[in-house]
Amino acid sequence: MKRKVLCVCALLTFFSLLILTPVLNAQDFELRGRLHMDAFWGLDDTDEFSNGFNNRRARIGVNGSLLEKWDGRIEVDFAEGDVSPNDFRLRRSFNHGGRLWLGQFKVPQGLNELTSSNNITFIERAANSNIITDAWRMGIAYEYSGSHGGMKSMIFGRALGEKSSIEGDMPLGIALRGIYTPKLAGGTVHLGGSVVYEDLKDNRSIKFSDRPEARDSKGGKALISLAIENPNLNSTLKKGLEAAYLLGSFSLAAEYLQVNVDLKSAGNPTFGGWHLQSSYIFGGKRTYSDGTFDGVKLDNQTGAWEIGARLSYMDLNDSNYIGGKQRNITVALNHYAAANLRFMLNVIFVDVTDRPGDLTDTSPVISSLRAMYYF
Repeated sequence: MKRKVLCVCALLTFFSLLILTPVLNAQDFELRGRLHMDAFWGLDDTDEFSNGFNNRRARIGVNGSLLEKWDGRIEVDFAEGDVSPNDFRLRRSFNHGGRLWLGQFKVPQGLNELTSSNNITFIERAANSNIITDAWRMGIAYEYSGSHGGMKSMIFGRALGEKSSIEGDMPLGIALRGIYTPKLAGGTVHLGGSVVYEDLKDNRSIKFSDRPEARDSKGGKALISLAIENPNLNSTLKKGLEAAYLLGSFSLAAEYLQVNVDLKSAGNPTFGGWHLQSSYIFGGKRTYSDGTFDGVKLDNQTGAWEIGARLSYMDLNDSNYIGGKQRNITVALNHYAAANLRFMLNVIFVDVTDRPGDLTDTSPVISSLRAMYYF
């Protein structure tokens, strides 16, 4: 019954946006959306996974200007029959280059996390980004962008739709991210750092887990996972370092992320991970702006091809807490039929060790395909 209600809500949202499009255009608004359709196939040692298709994202929303210095965005995702809110925010621009953000948007941490899913090189983000960074939260933020860098700070609470899962007072966090973007040898350098502190208030449980950087037909199975339930659970402190270089068709990026869990004791665990990735585009160039990778600019109308590789590592073992270690090598082949139409293939060599309890080490080889477009 709940799923039927959600499907009806999604359809009503979609048709309402279609009906309102002429009015929205009159107010400088535009319809926006994306569709990411996946297929999963296990190649070796994949008994824990289910082969088949998966609708990863199906988003619809509106985006545009309200007044001279105000703009807004509303976007929902109704993939696989579930409805979830993504960006629900207002922004106010200032003449000195700053912007005020209000509503729900992503916490400013991580180049991989903040780059749109339309523009990431691989089908899924790296494990360290999926596990440690926060996605959408409600709050208020201030952002400043200059010619060679910028910063963004945010005070945030829970995400939309999480009321029922919050115990007592809502967690409260503060985040700061700074970037420096000088030019070097004709290319763009990206250097960034971030810190996120969250007071968990009355909540006494936290979980860290991730799929092996791919989702099967049932949504995916996490091979590394850790849940901490402790009456002394107090807060988390997350730190991140980012580096990237873009030169025409070539891009290189690396990121390290770490989370410390404060249990009001000497045994406070710390978990961390990193990834290194690179790609080259034949017939196009990857673009960059405001601290994130943007889409690919095609050299001509015949399309472009991209090859990429990523090495990632995540460690969820520390201070008698055992969640496992995961090392992945991912190779990618992407075809851009147009700037907003892409076909993707990933092959992932997974190596999971030091798992909790009686779970044995595992090394599956998996593949994933995606057809995606956005507007």
